[in-house]
Amino acid sequence: MIKVRTRIAPSPTGIPHIGNSRTALFSYLLARKYSGQFILRVEDTDQKRLVPESLQAIYEIMDFLGLIPDEDPRINGPYGPYIQTQRLELYQKYAQELVKKGTAYKDDGAIRIKMPDDGYTSWKDLVQGKISIPNKEVDDKVLLKSNGVPTYHLAVVVDDHLMEISHVIRGVEWIVSTPVHLKIYESLGWDIPIIGHVPLLLGPDKTKLSKRHKAKSVLEYRDEGYLPQAINNFLFYLGFSYKDNSDLLTLEEMAKIFDETKLKKSNAVFDLAKLNYFNTQWIKKLSDENLLTYLRPFVTHHATDDLLLKIIPLIKERIVTLKNFTTLTNFFFKRPDPLPELKEKQNFIETALPVLKTCDWSKTWIEADLLKAVEKHGYNKGDFFMTLRLAICGGRVTPPLTESMLILGRDEIYARLRSAYILK
Repeated sequence: MIKVRTRIAPSPTGIPHIGNSRTALFSYLLARKYSGQFILRVEDTDQKRLVPESLQAIYEIMDFLGLIPDEDPRINGPYGPYIQTQRLELYQKYAQELVKKGTAYKDDGAIRIKMPDDGYTSWKDLVQGKISIPNKEVDDKVLLKSNGVPTYHLAVVVDDHLMEISHVIRGVEWIVSTPVHLKIYESLGWDIPIIGHVPLLLGPDKTKLSKRHKAKSVLEYRDEGYLPQAINNFLFYLGFSYKDNSDLLTLEEMAKIFDETKLKKSNAVFDLAKLNYFNTQWIKKLSDENLLTYLRPFVTHHATDDLLLKIIPLIKERIVTLKNFTTLTNFFFKRPDPLPELKEKQNFIETALPVLKTCDWSKTWIEADLLKAVEKHGYNKGDFFMTLRLAICGGRVTPPLTESMLILGRDEIYARLRSAYILK
């Protein structure tokens, strides 16, 4: 069996699109499935379009998703350097060799590939099956610019060969360039890697996913409170089917069931509701301690781990993203202002005050004694407890009331109810 080496090779010309992250995931899983190597290479030859912060964003995305490369520009690997502008002499050498072989020619200081005028370039694509493209439809692409910097077409082939890449997974937009790449491999007598072109990600309107659909990068989803486990799980099913496409899977589990020959040919629709589903399910699945590590950046108030670990079980079933945590739990850290609507509910508060001041401070007795008071006075149970929720939590949608009261403590609860009672 061949030694499996896959790669992801983003260009630091902007924050990588979510589709790039899906390709990285598939490449990572393929390498892990066969106990191979996964490489991160930076294709920075388009110097005019470089965005300074994008290289760091590339690293952050890979680290956040847990797609840790075996070799990358931060590691002294055996095939380095892993940044293309640090490998210029290699590309220049092979460009000249192509000219000598008659496969390329000079054009005003640049070097272009010389594609045949007739016939077809055909290959068996790992994802799309057999593909044939008429050579007359393929331009003589520039391989090396007049300043000695290669274009993508030359650099990607040279790097994939020298780094011994066995499988190339990339987007379908590169299909039209594949004949040029195959011509280079053939001319230099190099083995051709297995190439697979994964389909597009579409928006809900079935057009190519873009900012128009409010598509975001992985880092933006991270900052909105999506877990890496949820994003990976979601992306996995945007190109691969397993059971009913709803199982929660770790990277290790994905690698075991991943089958590169069963990647979907059809375009996948990016459905935010499905991402939200996976996020809610992973939030519930994580241990409270593990979830705390992800929640910390979203906690805007000073809070100890002990306090947060008391609150987390109350909100795990209620939040869609980690960013929801602040809105749902703000009342634990800041006493809410009494709401005007409580003026009409003073009898409920007046009844609750002595009960909560004297009852045993446990969930069982708080609820039992309050219910006795409700029955004694003939109050509407729903109205009574909603009034307490509004007075204590400041809103109608909150974590469970009694459990929240236990965390806040008797003195704080009494103070909040007294504050609401003063409204009369």
